[in-house]
Amino acid sequence: MIATNVSREILESAAQKVGVSLDVTTLNQKGTRHRVKVNSAPTDVNYRIATAKDGRTYPVRYSDERGDAPYQRESVGYSSAGRRVSAVCWHGFRDFFRAVYAENPGATFRTAVDTWKNAEDFEARFPASGQRNIGPRIAPVSMADACRCPDRGYAG
Repeated sequence: MIATNVSREILESAAQKVGVSLDVTTLNQKGTRHRVKVNSAPTDVNYRIATAKDGRTYPVRYSDERGDAPYQRESVGYSSAGRRVSAVCWHGFRDFFRAVYAENPGATFRTAVDTWKNAEDFEARFPASGQRNIGPRIAPVSMADACRCPDRGYAG
């Protein structure tokens, strides 16, 4: 996504508050336009330590809900539905945008889903975006349902 009219510090502060990580590339000299990728931030509690036959130890992600990262997104493919993917769910983006808008209501975000021009525009139109289908036509899934977070299915 492209974020404009906002500083890198505000983006990083919002990400920290929400519990996600960012990859940010600044696109202009003023430092107010950025290419941003929001990533899930798994913690140490998502992993257990396994021991190989030769005695070496390595982390292994739990296969049940203990292995879910905050705002864990699921795959929506016909044969792969329900699998964890390395992505942030719709609710994670919602909370990230709200955290940014709390500090800078005039920020603009251009995403593949929509362009949010400011805090007022976002709050007025974001619930409808949660109902968009991102699954195949044979097995439709709304954006608000493609996750494992506590807000699953809630588009508000």
